[in-house]
Amino acid sequence: MVFVRDVMTKEVVVADPDWTVLEAAKRMATKKIGGLVVVKSGRPIGLVTERDILWKVTAKEKSPTKVCVRDVMASPVVTVSPLATLRSATRIMIEHNVRRLVVSRLDVVEGIVTARDIVEGFLETWARERRKTIAKG
Repeated sequence: MVFVRDVMTKEVVVADPDWTVLEAAKRMATKKIGGLVVVKSGRPIGLVTERDILWKVTAKEKSPTKVCVRDVMASPVVTVSPLATLRSATRIMIEHNVRRLVVSRLDVVEGIVTARDIVEGFLETWARERRKTIAKG
Protein backbone atom coordinates (compact mmCIF):
# COMPACT_ATOMS: atom_id res chain seq x y z
CA MET A 1 0.00 0.00 0.00
CA VAL A 2 1.31 3.44 -0.92
CA PHE A 3 0.68 6.44 1.28
CA VAL A 4 0.63 10.17 0.54
CA ARG A 5 3.88 10.60 2.51
CA ASP A 6 5.59 8.26 0.00
CA VAL A 7 4.87 10.48 -3.01
CA MET A 8 4.43 14.01 -1.64
CA THR A 9 6.85 16.88 -2.16
CA LYS A 10 8.23 17.77 1.25
CA GLU A 11 9.73 21.15 0.38
CA VAL A 12 6.65 23.32 0.15
CA VAL A 13 6.95 26.76 -1.42
CA VAL A 14 4.67 29.24 0.30
CA ALA A 15 3.18 32.66 -0.37
CA ASP A 16 1.85 35.40 1.86
CA PRO A 17 -1.79 36.40 1.26
CA ASP A 18 -0.70 40.05 1.03
CA TRP A 19 1.73 39.44 -1.85
CA THR A 20 0.76 40.71 -5.25
CA VAL A 21 -0.07 38.16 -7.90
CA LEU A 22 3.09 39.28 -9.72
CA GLU A 23 5.22 38.34 -6.69
CA ALA A 24 3.54 34.93 -6.53
CA ALA A 25 3.97 34.36 -10.27
CA LYS A 26 7.66 35.24 -10.04
CA ARG A 27 8.11 32.80 -7.15
CA MET A 28 6.39 30.04 -9.15
CA ALA A 29 8.52 30.77 -12.21
CA THR A 30 11.76 30.79 -10.18
CA LYS A 31 10.90 27.49 -8.49
CA LYS A 32 9.40 26.02 -11.70
CA ILE A 33 6.18 25.00 -9.97
CA GLY A 34 2.49 25.50 -10.69
CA GLY A 35 1.18 26.50 -7.28
CA LEU A 36 1.98 27.99 -3.89
CA VAL A 37 0.52 27.23 -0.49
CA VAL A 38 -0.73 30.47 1.05
CA VAL A 39 0.08 30.66 4.75
CA LYS A 40 -0.80 33.06 7.52
CA SER A 41 0.78 32.73 10.95
CA GLY A 42 2.27 29.42 9.78
CA ARG A 43 -1.12 27.89 8.95
CA PRO A 44 -2.28 26.99 5.42
CA ILE A 45 -5.20 29.22 4.44
CA GLY A 46 -5.30 28.78 0.68
CA LEU A 47 -3.63 27.70 -2.53
CA VAL A 48 -2.81 29.90 -5.51
CA THR A 49 -2.07 28.26 -8.85
CA GLU A 50 -1.02 29.33 -12.30
CA ARG A 51 -4.59 28.58 -13.39
CA ASP A 52 -5.97 31.02 -10.77
CA ILE A 53 -3.67 33.72 -12.13
CA LEU A 54 -4.58 32.99 -15.73
CA TRP A 55 -8.35 32.85 -15.21
CA LYS A 56 -8.85 35.42 -12.45
CA VAL A 57 -6.25 38.01 -13.40
CA THR A 58 -4.90 37.74 -16.95
CA ALA A 59 -8.15 36.73 -18.67
CA LYS A 60 -9.99 39.52 -16.87
CA GLU A 61 -7.31 42.04 -17.88
CA LYS A 62 -6.47 42.89 -14.26
CA SER A 63 -3.01 44.09 -13.28
CA PRO A 64 -0.93 41.45 -11.48
CA THR A 65 0.81 44.28 -9.63
CA LYS A 66 -2.49 45.44 -8.12
CA VAL A 67 -4.25 42.18 -7.29
CA CYS A 68 -3.36 40.40 -4.03
CA VAL A 69 -2.91 36.65 -3.67
CA ARG A 70 -5.78 36.55 -1.12
CA ASP A 71 -8.15 37.77 -3.86
CA VAL A 72 -7.45 34.89 -6.25
CA MET A 73 -6.43 31.96 -4.03
CA ALA A 74 -8.63 28.93 -3.52
CA SER A 75 -9.80 28.86 0.07
CA PRO A 76 -10.32 27.04 2.33
CA VAL A 77 -7.37 24.88 1.43
CA VAL A 78 -8.09 21.19 0.81
CA THR A 79 -5.84 19.04 2.96
CA VAL A 80 -4.92 15.40 3.37
CA SER A 81 -3.02 13.48 6.02
CA PRO A 82 0.44 12.12 5.16
CA LEU A 83 -0.88 8.76 6.37
CA ALA A 84 -3.75 8.71 3.86
CA THR A 85 -3.59 6.19 1.02
CA LEU A 86 -3.24 7.33 -2.57
CA ARG A 87 -6.72 6.00 -3.18
CA SER A 88 -8.26 8.20 -0.47
CA ALA A 89 -6.23 11.23 -1.65
CA THR A 90 -7.55 10.65 -5.16
CA ARG A 91 -11.11 10.57 -3.83
CA ILE A 92 -10.55 13.88 -2.03
CA MET A 93 -9.20 15.46 -5.23
CA ILE A 94 -12.19 14.28 -7.23
CA GLU A 95 -14.68 15.29 -4.54
CA HIS A 96 -13.26 18.82 -4.33
CA ASN A 97 -12.32 19.11 -8.03
CA VAL A 98 -8.69 20.02 -7.27
CA ARG A 99 -5.32 18.92 -8.61
CA ARG A 100 -3.26 19.65 -5.51
CA LEU A 101 -3.70 18.78 -1.85
CA VAL A 102 -1.81 20.33 1.03
CA VAL A 103 -0.43 17.57 3.22
CA SER A 104 -0.83 18.59 6.83
CA ARG A 105 -1.10 17.25 10.32
CA LEU A 106 -2.65 19.45 13.03
CA ASP A 107 -2.50 22.53 10.78
CA VAL A 108 1.24 22.06 10.20
CA VAL A 109 2.15 21.85 6.50
CA GLU A 110 4.24 18.75 5.85
CA GLY A 111 4.10 18.69 2.06
CA ILE A 112 2.04 18.96 -1.06
CA VAL A 113 0.75 16.20 -3.32
CA THR A 114 -0.33 16.73 -6.91
CA ALA A 115 -2.41 14.64 -9.28
CA ARG A 116 0.83 13.85 -11.11
CA ASP A 117 2.43 12.56 -7.89
CA ILE A 118 -0.54 10.26 -7.36
CA VAL A 119 -0.45 8.92 -10.92
CA GLU A 120 3.28 8.23 -10.57
CA GLY A 121 2.61 6.45 -7.25
CA PHE A 122 -0.08 4.27 -8.81
CA LEU A 123 2.18 3.46 -11.78
CA GLU A 124 5.05 2.49 -9.49
CA THR A 125 2.73 0.26 -7.46
CA TRP A 126 1.37 -1.34 -10.63
CA ALA A 127 4.89 -1.95 -11.98
CA ARG A 128 5.99 -3.51 -8.68
CA GLU A 129 2.98 -5.84 -8.65
CA ARG A 130 3.54 -6.71 -12.31
CA ARG A 131 7.16 -7.68 -11.61
CA LYS A 132 6.02 -9.90 -8.73
CA THR A 133 3.47 -11.63 -10.99
CA ILE A 134 6.05 -12.21 -13.73
CA ALA A 135 8.61 -13.53 -11.22
CA LYS A 136 6.09 -16.08 -9.93
CA GLY A 137 5.73 -17.28 -13.48
